Amino acid sequence: MKRIIYYILSGCLLLGTGCSNWLDVKPSTRVEQEEMFSTEDGFKNTLTGVYIKLKSNSLYGQTLTMELTEYLAQHWKSNASELSGYISAYDYENSSVQSIIDDVYTDFYNTIVNVNNLLDFVDNGVLSEDMYKLIKGEALGLRAFCHLDLLRLYGPIPGEQTDKKMLSYAREVSRQNMPVNTWAEYIAFLEKDLNEAEALLEGVEKKGIDDDYFTYRQNRMNYWAVMAVKARFYLWIQNKEKAAEYAKKVIDGVGEQFKLSQPVDFTNKDYIASSEHLFSVHVYDLEDITETFFYRSGGVEQTKSLIAGLFEGDVTDVRGDGKLWQQLQGGTTGNRYVLMKYKQSEAQVSTQEQIPLIRLYEMYLIAIECSDNSADYQPLINELLTARSMSLDMNNAGVDQKNQFVSMEYHKEFYGEGQAFYQYKRRNDKTIMWSNTPGSRSVYVLPVPKSEIKYEE
Repeated sequence: MKRIIYYILSGCLLLGTGCSNWLDVKPSTRVEQEEMFSTEDGFKNTLTGVYIKLKSNSLYGQTLTMELTEYLAQHWKSNASELSGYISAYDYENSSVQSIIDDVYTDFYNTIVNVNNLLDFVDNGVLSEDMYKLIKGEALGLRAFCHLDLLRLYGPIPGEQTDKKMLSYAREVSRQNMPVNTWAEYIAFLEKDLNEAEALLEGVEKKGIDDDYFTYRQNRMNYWAVMAVKARFYLWIQNKEKAAEYAKKVIDGVGEQFKLSQPVDFTNKDYIASSEHLFSVHVYDLEDITETFFYRSGGVEQTKSLIAGLFEGDVTDVRGDGKLWQQLQGGTTGNRYVLMKYKQSEAQVSTQEQIPLIRLYEMYLIAIECSDNSADYQPLINELLTARSMSLDMNNAGVDQKNQFVSMEYHKEFYGEGQAFYQYKRRNDKTIMWSNTPGSRSVYVLPVPKSEIKYEE
């Protein structure tokens, strides 16, 4: 068994420091844990702690949205002699790159163990029926969400999986070694969690709960987010029929709760398309993070000519030059071309401090990709063209053209959100835009920490 997972799971609660007082509580005995989960607040606090872990810098607060995965997708200019260059060159043997990759791996399992600790007690009868469904449904959805991204990062390229053991799907808190699972086992556990989360959340989501905990649903693993994760999951395992089914369920079912952002929203500087957030994290210090990472001298940037090529000269696209991308003063080489998506002083209050993790726009792309019937995909393409004011000629798009459209949209739409690298890996693309390194297993499969104990086959 793997040493890191053993240490994490034997710790029971590893929520970190610097937050609310209860986050520093680490029950060391079963009695203390039973006391924590003897009230509804104990469950709520623990689940809140999971969301806090997800938005840490080493996970979705920066590394897996703006930084690591974006450098892997070649989205930022890099310096060959600095950390950015080592990441962009897929030099996973570099000690600094290893450290980042190891921290992601460890923090994912830290987060999962807190979910599992809650699930270990959730059937103790403390929660009312609706609160039970809400909390257990969210917890199972979060466990699946984390395991899916572990798979997308450290698992094999879809279609190249074998029957060998690869990663642990951690389903319980235990001082015993956790089993390392095969692809088939891992996928089955992940699908089971998603199915249970869907069943638990469906009714309670639609009727609602008269409780302050049932608020800001876009920042929580809600029912529609679970459905969207299922669409992403099925696409990852190459089940296009099921992926399309769930993507369409989201598109057709969300109503006014979530909707495609329109050009006027971008004109009003809602650059993160907040109405589309099926699941996002609220990061209270996002302005500090983004000012340093993007907007101050030395922040990340991209070459104007490359972005112009990405948008294919489409001057009407609301995401292009002078809109989502702007020239800022500063830097040793003059003005910098910068993504404005997270510029907090530009955003309205309601759209500040939000990092999207899964959006309605992705559901459209999945539904489009998974159908080769133009009667199905053409209306969806037209909706996206309107939503982003694109002038592309996509009338009567053939299968190859619509697939190219989808591929490019993952770059245009999710720049700074960490999604493009996963698409390269999922398709096992041999060509990575703006890179001279061909796509391969050594590029797409991030190494698990070297401190892992090798397991017996």
